[in-house]
Parts: sequence; C-alpha cells; structure tokens
Amino acid sequence: MSEVLYSEGDLKKVVAELAAAIAADFMGHSVLLLGLLKGCQPFLADLCRQLSYHQLNVAVDYLLVSSYVGSSSSGKVVIKQLSVDESFCRQRNVIVIDDIFDTGLTLQKVTAWLQAKGAAQVKSCVLLSKSGCNQTEMVPDYCGVEIPAVFVVGYGLDYNEKYRELPYIKVLAENEISA
Repeated sequence: MSEVLYSEGDLKKVVAELAAAIAADFMGHSVLLLGLLKGCQPFLADLCRQLSYHQLNVAVDYLLVSSYVGSSSSGKVVIKQLSVDESFCRQRNVIVIDDIFDTGLTLQKVTAWLQAKGAAQVKSCVLLSKSGCNQTEMVPDYCGVEIPAVFVVGYGLDYNEKYRELPYIKVLAENEISA
C-alpha cells in the first residue's frame, strides 16, 4: 500500500497559502499564470480559483514541457509553446506554475526562455519541491511543500500517464511501477 503524503484537504490548504502569497506580491498588477503541462492542471485550476478570492487580475496560458521518462528525469528539457501569439508574455508579469521542482532544470530553462521572449518579470510557483535533487542554483519563488526524494503521483503527477486523476498525492509503491 502506498503512503499518502498529502490528502485532498491538505492540498487545499497549501494552495490557499500560495494564492495568498502571490496575491500579496502582485496586488494591483496583472499576472500571466503559465502552466507547465501536463502535471500542473489540477494545481493551476485550484490556484486560479483561490486567486479569484483575492481579486487578482490573472490570465492563463500553457507550455508543454517534458523531461521525464518513466520515473526519472532525462535531464533534457523540451518546450513547446501552445499559444499562437508569439508575444504572449512580452512585457508581462509571468508566474510559471509547475507541479514539482525536482532537478530545477525545467524551471531554469523555461525562465530563461521567457526572459528571452521579453517577459517583464518571471517568477515560479511549485506545489512540491523534492529535497536534495536540485541540480541548479534556482530556487522557486513560491513553494507549497518540500517532500523527500521519493517518486510521487496524484493531483496531476503521473507515472507513465497513470495516477494523475487522484485527488491526493501519494508515494508510488514499488509494486505499482510495474502495474
């Protein structure tokens, strides 16, 4: 049986705290929340709802970013812009939304890419940060919780496209990897 790290209720509290921190920093400014697909979807949706309670002016867009093969990072980050408009982030306050901060390579590459595209400011917000795995000097601007260096699934996080639908986050058990 897998260990549940964060229940649905725990996640709601973490997301509400992140939204309050973002709203405090960006009150009176518009913000582009840029979700990194696919894992960010539940987190980004809940974060948007929480930000609406703070009446923050937000727009949402997505990038398709991949670096995982199975249960480990390949170290190679691939970015695919989904917007048709090439100037989607120019002179905007952008907050990159990701489900998990692991090696840091994805956020580092996406941040540099957005800066090169002319974003006024780029911040990052992650739900989870995996302890001891960062291979960069980057640190997320907003971080929900730190977890041990284990492979987790649920709430958008997957293992080979499985388990994204779970409303909680759990450690993937060894017997579930081959399932």
